[in-house]
Amino acid sequence: MPLKNRDSMLSCLLAWFHKVREPYFFRQDRNPYRVWISEVALQQTRIQAALQPLERFFSYFPDVISLAQGDEKDVLHAFRGLGYYSRAKNLKKGALYLVEKHHGQLPEDYDDLVQVPSIGEYTASAISSVCFGKKNPVLDGNVRRILSRILRIAAPLDSKEFTSLSYQFLRKLFDETNMPPGDLNEAMMELGQKICIKGKPKCQECPVCDFCEAFQEGDTHLYPTAKKKQDKVPVLWHLYIFQTKEKQILLQKWENFYFLKGHISFPSLLEFPQTQKQIASWPAPHFLETYAQHPYKALSVVKHSITKHNIQIHPYLVSCENLQIEDNSFFLIPQESVSEHLVASALSKVWQKFLQSQ
Repeated sequence: MPLKNRDSMLSCLLAWFHKVREPYFFRQDRNPYRVWISEVALQQTRIQAALQPLERFFSYFPDVISLAQGDEKDVLHAFRGLGYYSRAKNLKKGALYLVEKHHGQLPEDYDDLVQVPSIGEYTASAISSVCFGKKNPVLDGNVRRILSRILRIAAPLDSKEFTSLSYQFLRKLFDETNMPPGDLNEAMMELGQKICIKGKPKCQECPVCDFCEAFQEGDTHLYPTAKKKQDKVPVLWHLYIFQTKEKQILLQKWENFYFLKGHISFPSLLEFPQTQKQIASWPAPHFLETYAQHPYKALSVVKHSITKHNIQIHPYLVSCENLQIEDNSFFLIPQESVSEHLVASALSKVWQKFLQSQ
């Protein structure tokens, strides 16, 4: 695209952005901490769905210091509704790193930012451009989709060829303009969220359609190049709620289980029908036979999805006389305290089904 066209495109894009820009609370200032947390959360969560959970998170942890000092269990609890809990753990690691290396402040330099746990290339570009005015382009899914149409790139979005062509174009845009880099990045991302959307883009409302090669050729529907979807792996998750006569419930800390590593959950057995593989959360070979003195009572099945897995959770109530398990990963707690320990939404769904059955 010629320099003249790039300048005109940027002018049209920025004029549109300043008219439609959403007044999200995390945009009210250029606080690097808020931008960091928000960008990490929004990589997995739609903005409208994330707003309330983000406000809740910031009410618990308003700055780097409070996050670094927070208990991991409280951090996970505050991160509910904002994506994978591994990200919350990495945010806490990042806060500890910032306290140790940067006096609790996020650095301005891109190369320093990418050293912080939880901050990759995308997040470092967002923080450095939005908060510190650095000319570092963001290349997220929205921007990739826009560029696939504007430049009519046939290569798959996640290919090296596509990434290389995109960065070449974006760096020219950033180098040749005096427009604020943060505004330019946010304008591109908002264009992808509102106009240059998946499926049928709203080309007639697009401020830069005159500069879009796919629009000019009338084949925006061909871009980005369709990627073959991978089938999700079916999983049967057998989950056992051990309940004593005193209404105590057996929980287990999952350090290295297949799902939800580091979470507190119920003893579980995973079955993978395609491979006939089984994975148990308990180490003892005859765990169920040893501790279940009564027949299991099947509870309502809960359907869930985690990454590339379609999961059917089959919960069972296992009534027990008493439990004395010599394994540090297990512990008994009163039934009324169980909810406080269940962070993952799948486990909360199961527990609510159990309570309704009582």
